[in-house]
Parts: sequence; structure tokens; C-alpha cells
Amino acid sequence: MTTRPLDKPTARLLNHVEFAYAPGERSLVRQLFEALGFRVLDPQTDPTPEALGPAAGPFLIVYLDSEAEDLIDNVVYASEVSEVQWRFESKLRDYLASDTSLAESHAELRATYTERPQAMTHIGVGYASADQVHAALERLRSAPDLAKRIQLTKVFMPGDPGAVDDRVIQAFVYTDLIAAGLLCGGQQIELQVRIDGV
Repeated sequence: MTTRPLDKPTARLLNHVEFAYAPGERSLVRQLFEALGFRVLDPQTDPTPEALGPAAGPFLIVYLDSEAEDLIDNVVYASEVSEVQWRFESKLRDYLASDTSLAESHAELRATYTERPQAMTHIGVGYASADQVHAALERLRSAPDLAKRIQLTKVFMPGDPGAVDDRVIQAFVYTDLIAAGLLCGGQQIELQVRIDGV
């Protein structure tokens, strides 16, 4: 059980992020999260704790800490994109396919996620060690079903070209499998290790 550090009047806690995925890609999304080293609970197929309740069915529940049991904090959720968003994105994808200039701009944007990953919108996940980050990247690299759906950066060590902060080790995963916005925009995930003694 996680104790919420909310005993101060000004305290805040980032308790979850909700991702969407395209119809039919639930199993691939689970594979992505598991390769990142997270524990995934699928209420549609897995035994579930009673405390989960019936509302959880549509969601993949992703524990960032694989040993955690808290269903509320330090988790991410993923569910199939809404019909409204999917209709909009389908029309947008059709337009991207038919407009060369827009398609080139979209390709340039996607490339920037690996060329300048720290400068792009992303969520960051803290890992305990660089070994854990390397292991996650290796699992992602060796997952053939994910190969065309992810882009990985190198691991940025303090002092490396492109590193932006001597207090952290960073690597980035870009994917179009999930998004906390539009799927055609994709999602960047930072894998970070703090080395400043905190």
C-alpha cells in the first residue's frame, strides 16, 4: 500500500496517466509495457483483485513498480481509443496520406523525437539503475512485434553529446501504439535514472 505524501496543504501527487490505443492493439500495448519492465493487469483476461471493481474492465492497469498493489497511485491506464477520437484520427490520417506537404511535416516531427528527444513532449519514468534501463531497451529491441512501432534513442550518460543534465541518465522510447493525446502524434517515454544521490 502506498502512503500518499499529501499531508501538506500544498502537496500534489501525479497519480496516473491515461493512454489510448487503436482498436485491436491491446495485446501489443501490453507487450510494450511489459518490455518496459512494468506489470500489466488486464481485467478482461487476468485474475483480478476484488478491490478493482467492475469499472476497470476496459482498462489495462499498468503498475510502474512491478511489486506494487496500489490500484490508484503510480499507475498508468490504457484503453481502446473512443469512437469519437478514432473517427477524427481516421480522417486526419486520410488527410496526411493525401497531402504531401502535411505528410512531410508529420515525418519531420516524428524524426525529431529521436533527434532531440529531451526537447519533445514526453512522460518520464524513474528507474533504479542504468542496468534496468539497458535491460528494458534490450527487451524492446528483441520484440519483433514491436519493431516497426517503436523508435529508441541511445542511452544519454552525463557528459555525453546530447546529454542535458549531469544528474540523470536518460533514454527515450517513441511509439505510435499509445498516446496521452492523439495517436497519430505518438508518445515519447523517457527512461530515467537519477544519479545525484536522491
